[in-house]
Amino acid sequence: MRHKKFITFVTITLLLFGCIKKTNGLKQEDIEPLTAIFLSRHIIYNEFTDEISERTLINLVNYLDPAKNYFYKSDIDSFMKHKLNIDDYVNNNDYSFIFQVQQTYKKRFNENLIAINELINSNFDFNKDDSIIIDSEKIDYSNTKEELRERWRKNIKLQLLNQLSSDKDVSVAKEKLKKKYQLLQKRVDEINNEKTLALFINAFTTALDPHSNYLTQREHEDFQISTNLKLEGIGVLLREDSGFITVESIMPGGPASKLPKELQLKPDDKIVAVAQANDEPVDVIDMALRDVVNLIRGKKNTVVKLTILRQPSDNNKQQMLIIPILREEIKLEDKAAKSEVYPIKKDKSEIKIGYIQLPSFYMDFDAVNINDPNAKKSSNDMKVQINKLKSQGINGMVIDLRGNPGGALNEAVNIAGMFIDEGPVVQILVGKDNVDVMDDKDPGVYYDGPIVILIDKFSASASEIFAGAIKDYKRGLVIGPSATFGKGSVQTYNVLPGKNGAMKITTALFYQPGGSSNQLNGIEPDIVIPDISAAWDIGENKMRYALKWEKITKAEYTIYNKYLHSNTISSLKNLSSKRIESSKEFAELIKKINNHIAKRKENAISLKEQAKIENQELKEIEKKEKQSRAESKLINMENDLFLKEAFNVTYDYIKMINAK
Repeated sequence: MRHKKFITFVTITLLLFGCIKKTNGLKQEDIEPLTAIFLSRHIIYNEFTDEISERTLINLVNYLDPAKNYFYKSDIDSFMKHKLNIDDYVNNNDYSFIFQVQQTYKKRFNENLIAINELINSNFDFNKDDSIIIDSEKIDYSNTKEELRERWRKNIKLQLLNQLSSDKDVSVAKEKLKKKYQLLQKRVDEINNEKTLALFINAFTTALDPHSNYLTQREHEDFQISTNLKLEGIGVLLREDSGFITVESIMPGGPASKLPKELQLKPDDKIVAVAQANDEPVDVIDMALRDVVNLIRGKKNTVVKLTILRQPSDNNKQQMLIIPILREEIKLEDKAAKSEVYPIKKDKSEIKIGYIQLPSFYMDFDAVNINDPNAKKSSNDMKVQINKLKSQGINGMVIDLRGNPGGALNEAVNIAGMFIDEGPVVQILVGKDNVDVMDDKDPGVYYDGPIVILIDKFSASASEIFAGAIKDYKRGLVIGPSATFGKGSVQTYNVLPGKNGAMKITTALFYQPGGSSNQLNGIEPDIVIPDISAAWDIGENKMRYALKWEKITKAEYTIYNKYLHSNTISSLKNLSSKRIESSKEFAELIKKINNHIAKRKENAISLKEQAKIENQELKEIEKKEKQSRAESKLINMENDLFLKEAFNVTYDYIKMINAK
């Protein structure tokens, strides 16, 4: 039955692919077949409903004017009269309304450009403490020209402040800003029907879920060059957010992760300028993500300087920082599993805790035989590290998945199988009612001692599969400052014929052995330890039109009863809470977390002139960066309060198990 369904599915897909003309560039007649492909393969949506129609229109408007700096409220009201008709327009191959939205945007852009140039030439009082709301979700579109002009006044002031932070004369800063908008005007003028259609199809795909996308031929070619273009150069994942290029996450083992603590990039940092070594910085506010990535990328051993705007945490001022990063070739070895033994001496006894840092679930897909025990992949490396730790007589193990964005699904299953006997590790919903179960088929347990899994908001996908399986089996303890990211979906990548680009479609969902979805809510820790990462407002549940959390039937598996007894977690929580409550360091950390959350909720930043960063300070920054690279440690208790307490909890946990 399952085989028959698969044959039918392939036939439908081939027929739909055949409807797309083999031409260079997207045409109107390609849109309906493309939407049909997405709907035929998507895990949830198979019809172009009124709900998807309205979502598509909202996405289209947001793509064109993410910061609400161009359209008027009256424009939006006029557009929304068509919100339930988008599916009909596609079925009738009628895109006149879509092109109307495009033309209205161009008209509003040109109108505002006149005001922008006038404002750039005006005088600003940089000591006046204005404020600007940078979260476009918290503001409405302007009703009048005066209201929109005031919005632009603050926007221009912010961009001039950014230029002045690099110690420029105000007249030089204004000239650079004028050139920026001249280039932006050229980009807007180049928006033709083909680009509008590409924008529209993406507005449709992301109305299905945040991870389904259409890629233009140029974007597809970039994807072929690297499995993730946005990670090249400095090891940072970026996203576009209301006119700003924003840091999404830091790649473990990449150049940005090796910066000294006080200079490390943080999620939600907004990149406002990029400079090559000692060259003048280029303002990147309102610049396309692709163009910013091209500025950041470069040859290894060269320096790129990012000017970033950071929301305040423990003071009332936003920070404008210049962060120099030495580009590197990011090697697989930088992301490999590493281990170390951490001994704790208490009560006249010593407990040796094995610590493994696993930055990703990696696999060398170019290897001749990935089943070779010597092939470069995370499961093979984990066995090497576990053997190394066992030879040193460890009493328990900590596996650190913080910041681990995921990777190869099979590797998550293989590594989970090292700690459990045969049984299901993950369930995958590949159709409306078609569930595949991926089992650990290797009998026996590679390490049977107590284990603790460390997670945070940046643990995603394969990390959530591994942590979820350990939690469902009650095989070990899960500790974190918050739940994991919550990405429980699977995407497939397909190239379209005739240089028409490619598409990425969400075709399956992950579920834990117990039937709970990893989607949206992620994996909750058994014990919560405060960490600054909990303050960052990210996660699948923050994405527009994210798929819902669901539960399916539990798979058959046997829960372990010797690692987590009914009162174990509550006892460990109490011991940890007492330590945290009596710690001055944790009191300061919690204050910082609360201040950061409070400031983030304000949604506005001060526009008062910031102190300039002098050349000598930049030299000190570069000096600290070199020192940090030379002194990097796997276990660094001085700069990782969370890990310090996690080891204390692990010590208590091992003692409790041994006492049983």
